[in-house]
Amino acid sequence: MSDDIDSLGFRAALSIFGGMVQRQRQASRWTFLDMYEKTGIEIPALSALEQGRAALPEADMERISEFLGLGPDRFTKLLRSERIKAANGAAESSGGQRETVVDIARYREPWQETTSQPKD
Repeated sequence: MSDDIDSLGFRAALSIFGGMVQRQRQASRWTFLDMYEKTGIEIPALSALEQGRAALPEADMERISEFLGLGPDRFTKLLRSERIKAANGAAESSGGQRETVVDIARYREPWQETTSQPKD
């Protein structure tokens, strides 16, 4: 993968993860100070994470994710998913062919038999 695809996938995953952290923190009615006291992660870093501006070290990302009940590997899964999306989008925009989602010919005859008018 190119650096652009990796960067794009990372930014998207960071933005999604930051939103998840923010919603979970707000749903729990915790302030940044509460989160700092509970996790030990500095307030400016928490704020930057929620806004999708900066990532934390991997151990801190796992700690905050697990603390909020999102699962310790939530960011890693989001990152993998977003990088795949970015790679597929880049392949499509560069003229690559899309994969066949469903082989219609395989299903056409049984479909026609079930949807056609009954024979006399």
